[in-house]
Amino acid sequence: MKLFARLALLAGLILAGAPGVHARGPLDSSLHETGGKQPELLYVVLFSLPDCPYCVAVRDAYLPALTDDPRFRERVRIREVGIGSPRLLRDFDGRQATHADVARRYKVKFAPTVLFLDGTGQPRAEALLGGDSVGLYGGYLENRVTQGLAR
Repeated sequence: MKLFARLALLAGLILAGAPGVHARGPLDSSLHETGGKQPELLYVVLFSLPDCPYCVAVRDAYLPALTDDPRFRERVRIREVGIGSPRLLRDFDGRQATHADVARRYKVKFAPTVLFLDGTGQPRAEALLGGDSVGLYGGYLENRVTQGLAR
């Protein structure tokens, strides 16, 4: 529970624009592993929009906690896709696609949306839509990651 309280506080500080708390910027967007497809990995993919404060909170307060957690560290890859962005990324099959193409393929139209995909791009848990307004987002995120890894 301490982790969730810490995350909720950090998210509040980010949303409030507290001094000393800075957005980290976009995460890695490559969906392709250089060692080939690894279906045992879980890709936690944040679909975001520019100037979306809830996206910043998810990116900076909640997603880093997954890689800090020893249960998830080696099994989870965190990525970010900009809804509508013309920037290129390397897709699960190794081909280049725009961020917008990937968002359309997964029918993502709302930000933030977090998808939980295996190493081939197939869904492993229910999508997490929207941001956090009551401090429960960390628990929802952890439950989805646990579900995705169990499948």
